[in-house]
Amino acid sequence: MNPLRTLLQLAALAFAALNLSGCASSEGPTTFDVAPGQYTRAFNTARETLRDQFYSIDRVDAEAGVISTFPKDSAGLATPWDSDQSSLKQEWEDLAADQRRTIRVVFERQPGGPEPALGRVTVVVDRRYRPGIRIPAKSVKSASLTQDPALAQRAMWPAYDVAVEEDRALAARLAGEIASRLAEPDVTRAAPVEAASDELAPMEPAPAAAQSTNGSVDADVP
Repeated sequence: MNPLRTLLQLAALAFAALNLSGCASSEGPTTFDVAPGQYTRAFNTARETLRDQFYSIDRVDAEAGVISTFPKDSAGLATPWDSDQSSLKQEWEDLAADQRRTIRVVFERQPGGPEPALGRVTVVVDRRYRPGIRIPAKSVKSASLTQDPALAQRAMWPAYDVAVEEDRALAARLAGEIASRLAEPDVTRAAPVEAASDELAPMEPAPAAAQSTNGSVDADVP
């Protein structure tokens, strides 16, 4: 048996499995509805959902209807506690490349509407490149770094990020989670308090004093 041929076959099978897993990941809608009068609750729910996903909030602008996060790193299979990936293919990609995700939630108003009626989630995957790294064939420990003056002037050295794709699968999962939380009863809203009546309750009449046979009133003496 040819070892090289076997290795190539295993690599082909692994590549096919990754493609199948990537296609199998379902993508739902990346938007969620905002009920009338529920914009404040929807805005806070979206922010809490991003925090529960361990994203650090960068911008919070309720007037403009925008929530954005700082980029979040992920190492794919090397960080099994991370739930950003939606398929095995994404797990391998994040492991092989230095990638990070940024989330942006935008609330949109309908034409003529008084407040936003729709929330849209967008997730962008950035890949970090480090130009000038030279790795010799003998030892990785002997790697060196060269500087490119042109990249340094453009603030692209020693590293720079490039947006490579949108992660619609993660955006759909986040939009679904926000919609699910909004469908739950609003426990933060206080129950209505009954208005107090200004009328005083009628007082019960005092017990009548016992009257003696001679016409005088006998008071109870302790």
